[in-house]
Amino acid sequence: MGITRYAGDVEELRDWGRACLFLSIFIAVLVMAASWVWPVSADELAHKPMALERVIDGDTFVASGLKIRLWGVDAPEKNEPLFRNSTLALQYVLESGALTCAQVDTDRYKRIVMQCASDGVDVGSLMVRAGFARDFGRYSKGFYAQEVDAAREAAQGLWQ
Repeated sequence: MGITRYAGDVEELRDWGRACLFLSIFIAVLVMAASWVWPVSADELAHKPMALERVIDGDTFVASGLKIRLWGVDAPEKNEPLFRNSTLALQYVLESGALTCAQVDTDRYKRIVMQCASDGVDVGSLMVRAGFARDFGRYSKGFYAQEVDAAREAAQGLWQ
């Protein structure tokens, strides 16, 4: 037993190779065009398991070797009130359950913008509802508006 040699016509083999190449290029162009025509929403992205390494602030953390900016929320910065509380709240939420994230974008600081969940619950929703972050409407288009209303009504965190 050994390798069997091709005994057919060489031109036939070349034609078959060209057809395969054409089909491959056609499929690649079709896939690229579909991604431009039908954008995928954050809800449709597959959430992948992540291993938390450290929390930087109330909307940024490092997990699985990636610096991640939490999608759709804006938490207090170092010089703003509730910075420390917001950072600790995010750490608690991320450590309290199985962390999964789906990439939505990359920001101007080269951080990967992701929508994340802890045990299947949207982390951004938890942070905004608790008053430790705001809905970042410029990007979220009001996705967390209900959570903002609930936090304001309960006078939580940023809305005390």
